[in-house]
Amino acid sequence: MIKGQLLSEEGAICFSSEYPSPTYLENGISFLSTKESEEIVYRIINELVKRSDEDVSCVCFSSLGESFALLDEDGESINDFILFVSDLGEEECNQVRNKISDEEISQIAGLIPNRMFSFSKLMWIKKNKRELYNSTSKFVMVAQYMVYRLTNTICCDYSLATRTMLFDVKNKKWSKKLIDICDLDSSIFPDLYPADKIIGRVSAEASRKTGLSQNCAVLVSGHDQMMATLGAGVYQNGMANDGTGTAECLTVTFDHIPTDFNFYKNNFCIVPYIIDGLYLTYAFTSTAGALLKWHRNYLSPLEREEIEKDGEDYYSHYSNADINLPTNLLVLPHFDGTGTPYLDSSSSGAILGLSQKTTKEEIYFALMEGSSFEINLCIDLLKKSGINVSSLSVNGGGAKSSSWLKIKANVFNKDIKTLSSPEGGIFGCFLMSMKAITNLSYEKLIKKYVKTKEIIRRDENLVNKYKANFEKYKRIYPAIKNIWR
Repeated sequence: MIKGQLLSEEGAICFSSEYPSPTYLENGISFLSTKESEEIVYRIINELVKRSDEDVSCVCFSSLGESFALLDEDGESINDFILFVSDLGEEECNQVRNKISDEEISQIAGLIPNRMFSFSKLMWIKKNKRELYNSTSKFVMVAQYMVYRLTNTICCDYSLATRTMLFDVKNKKWSKKLIDICDLDSSIFPDLYPADKIIGRVSAEASRKTGLSQNCAVLVSGHDQMMATLGAGVYQNGMANDGTGTAECLTVTFDHIPTDFNFYKNNFCIVPYIIDGLYLTYAFTSTAGALLKWHRNYLSPLEREEIEKDGEDYYSHYSNADINLPTNLLVLPHFDGTGTPYLDSSSSGAILGLSQKTTKEEIYFALMEGSSFEINLCIDLLKKSGINVSSLSVNGGGAKSSSWLKIKANVFNKDIKTLSSPEGGIFGCFLMSMKAITNLSYEKLIKKYVKTKEIIRRDENLVNKYKANFEKYKRIYPAIKNIWR
């Protein structure tokens, strides 16, 4: 979805508007239409501006990473955004690895090569769409493409630059060495700035298309995971936020660049945070809420009809079931490959411990346990690299399930904070906008606007039981990874 919100200076959501993302599949490649996305953004802004009683003072974007647009000499886009899930770039990764070691790359880019990153798609375009590459004047990430359309200024922020694998994370600049190794043209990469910098004002043309005043400030903007982390009130070393939707991403802050190469081999990355002196890393799984959707659509389609016919929500119905925890099952949640630490697209899911007495309710809870174990595996590995989670907040659809939150608290052995303030990347955009307008510190802004709703406490008895199950869980993937290929 492409979503926009108009927020008041008090942080309250005044109006929202959203439309389905214009994605499509062509020759096995997943795309997001550049032009249609632009038109949807204009439409959303127009709708919000018409509902506002006064001029909008600031605009900020939060977008997916990795994907990019190429602009010609006239500033027109000449490609659609290629989504990171596309099966492209493996050959390009291998070409780079033949020239430079993963360890050397990690010391520059703060991560190791993977086909998901922008460099591989750009190399693929140069090889397979040479005319397109030769017509390229500038390279822009998704958020900054929208910024460019509003301001006529081409830029990139640090958080999205990290998703290219062409960024020098220590010096916060493009890496000429990595760009040269990839045999790319360094002149196409835009100037870099922090995400909260006012990069310009709305142009006359964009003002006509959107209804925004030409006095409206536009921020450089950034990666959705970083923006959501800020929106969740994360501002100190050790603080983390767990966003659970279809997928799940745990974002952790730390104040040093790890020297342990195992950190990078486990496919963790380094992202300069918007707060000086802090960095972020992402631990994620590709299936979280998607597992519960699978339960609904494939295990219980007829039951779903009955439940929803009576006006009850399917997920609430199962989440409120009376189940003894932990369950007697172990779920490997690789129903669509893996996220960190393996990044193994060939891995398959598994449910262990099934018997004739196993119920669909128990499977439902075991799916929530499996997703939580997978994230806990990352927490465990991060700790071994000197990065600790001292406090944890949650947002996303999964934060609405008290059953899931209790499982997380006990699996992670952490008390968990839910938020009453608006969640997600848009609220991070709001905090950045307020920083640009007021020049207050993020700590002060977070304490003013980000409110705690509830603290989910762990149960020491369940913590110990889950620890025992987690030790078993860690053995599943190594034991079966080569069986289903």
